[in-house]
Amino acid sequence: MPDSINIQIKLLSVDEVRFMMSSDAINENSDPETIKIGFSNGMEPDVENNKFSIVFGVRYVVEDSVILESVYRFTFAVVNLSQFITFNEDQSITIDYLMPHFLSVAVGTMRGILVVKTAGTAFAHYPLPIIDVNQLNENLSTAR
Repeated sequence: MPDSINIQIKLLSVDEVRFMMSSDAINENSDPETIKIGFSNGMEPDVENNKFSIVFGVRYVVEDSVILESVYRFTFAVVNLSQFITFNEDQSITIDYLMPHFLSVAVGTMRGILVVKTAGTAFAHYPLPIIDVNQLNENLSTAR
C-alpha cells in the first residue's frame, strides 16, 4: 500500500443472517478430515454514506451435506470509501486495500460466534481453523 493511503475503518454492526446446525451430524470422535469447511461472501457498498457491508458465511460439510452454516452481515464505516472502490463497466466492483481488513474482522468474529453457538455440542471440538485472509480474499475473488 502506498504511504499516502490512510485507511480509517470502524465496525458498526454484526447481524445474523442465517444459522443452522445439525447437532447429531457429528460427534467428538468424528474424523476431522471428513469435515470440509467452505466460505462465501457478498459485498454491499454504500459509497454515498461511506458504509460497506460484507455478508460472510462459513459452512461445514460432510459427504455433500451441510451440517453447519453460519452467515453474518458485517457493516463498516470507511472514511472516504469512494477512494477504494471502482465500479467497472461489466457490473463488477474493484476494491483496493480494504478486503483483507474486512475479512480479518469477519473471520475472527465468526470464530468467536461459532465457539459460543457450538458450546456443549460436538461441534465445539471442531473450531474454525486459523485462516490466511489474504489467500481467502484471493480465493473468494476468483470464485466470483
